[in-house]
Amino acid sequence: MRAGTRIGVGTLVDMLVFGVVVAVVGVVLFHGALRMTLRANPGKRMPFYRNADINPVGSVAMRGIGAGLVVLGAALLGTGAWYWALVVVLAGPVVALVVIALHNRHVVGKGA
Repeated sequence: MRAGTRIGVGTLVDMLVFGVVVAVVGVVLFHGALRMTLRANPGKRMPFYRNADINPVGSVAMRGIGAGLVVLGAALLGTGAWYWALVVVLAGPVVALVVIALHNRHVVGKGA
């Protein structure tokens, strides 16, 4: 950075936009990995706090990268709007837990 250059509002807005993009990509990767795992285990209950019986190739790495991007996006959002960081960090896992619960309910309903 050159001497006399200030970080202004434009830079903050750019960081917030970048944070949103990174967080959205992270959530998409995280939920894509969850979808892969659910499709690989159609008739089995999905555990909440450990890996499933069958993990498709790449789903664990995809989940890890997605979670890391969500955290990075939340950190970038937290520089200007702390409440959005909270929404991003809570929204991804809460939706995943609901999807797993619905999957398990569907499996139990089938008699598995």
